[in-house]
Amino acid sequence: MSRGGVSRDAVLKGMRAALKLQRDLGLDRGEARGHRVDVFGAIYRENVPLRFCPLEPLMGAYMRPDGNPGIILTTRRPLGQQRFTAAHELGHHIMNHDPHADDDSILRRAPDQMRDYMCLPPAEQEADAFASYFLVPDWLITEIMRRQGWTAQQLQDPGTVYQMALRMGASYRATLFALVRNRVIATGVRTQLAKAQPATLKRALVPDDSLSSTRDVDVWHLTERDEGTVIEAGRDDLFVVRLREDSGAGYLWSFDELEAAGFAILKDGREKITEGTVGAPTMRHVLARAGDVAPSHGTYTVWERRPWAPEDDPKRWSFDYCPVFTHASGLFRPRGEPVGNAQ
Repeated sequence: MSRGGVSRDAVLKGMRAALKLQRDLGLDRGEARGHRVDVFGAIYRENVPLRFCPLEPLMGAYMRPDGNPGIILTTRRPLGQQRFTAAHELGHHIMNHDPHADDDSILRRAPDQMRDYMCLPPAEQEADAFASYFLVPDWLITEIMRRQGWTAQQLQDPGTVYQMALRMGASYRATLFALVRNRVIATGVRTQLAKAQPATLKRALVPDDSLSSTRDVDVWHLTERDEGTVIEAGRDDLFVVRLREDSGAGYLWSFDELEAAGFAILKDGREKITEGTVGAPTMRHVLARAGDVAPSHGTYTVWERRPWAPEDDPKRWSFDYCPVFTHASGLFRPRGEPVGNAQ
């Protein structure tokens, strides 16, 4: 059966293969359920070599020389696009497709647009459906909305969609389609949101900083709702941290641990939450990024304490930082190890 040029059987096959692999790898259970799907790690766990190369104009390819599977990805695209391409190539492998090379047309087509799919072979439709459901499963959308306290109404704001895309590890465009698929937003809303440019959304978060290029830079807006979040960030990503601070009662957030670990604090300030109220809490506003000596993978904690009584009811905020190096050539190794340093 076909609707609008899209084979329903192909979409169902890709979706079922994606959900089965998630179950087999335990990605939909326990702590993993609340974090972005580790697509590079999934390829590694499937014993498929994954290599990053400066491909142009290709995005990636699935190969099977002498019957041995392998995947290559370009180093010349943003992380979200690399992840979708990786999931697409993994879909080819899981569903036993023939070898295939992909250009950036896989990023522009959409299942609900007939012109994008009417000429595609079933294997491409299956791989696209696999990538969509594997990277952005419905349960992940629900869990992130719960953690962040985001409503469907708030996800009609492009800045919120961009932040959701970062936490899911998907592109802005792919996130919009997933939100429609999960009935969080309507198709008409997606059309309007698609007009927003991620580069503009990034610059809006750091209005006082001139970003010469936003191509390989993401800007994370982190709050107390990101407690325990796994932040898989690129080398040049920026972090806008906003934490409520009871400075009127003498409690102050300290970012010493982050600086000691290799993060650079670019800006540090406070904003009043309630004007004219003595002792009212403030909002601590910090802009940070990885320093010259990049922080390693690990859990980092900042504390809100009274300097003269550090053990008096301290408050903590922590996150799991995982640097992702996907713009250097080399064979992939599991998280925390740069791809170019494979041994």
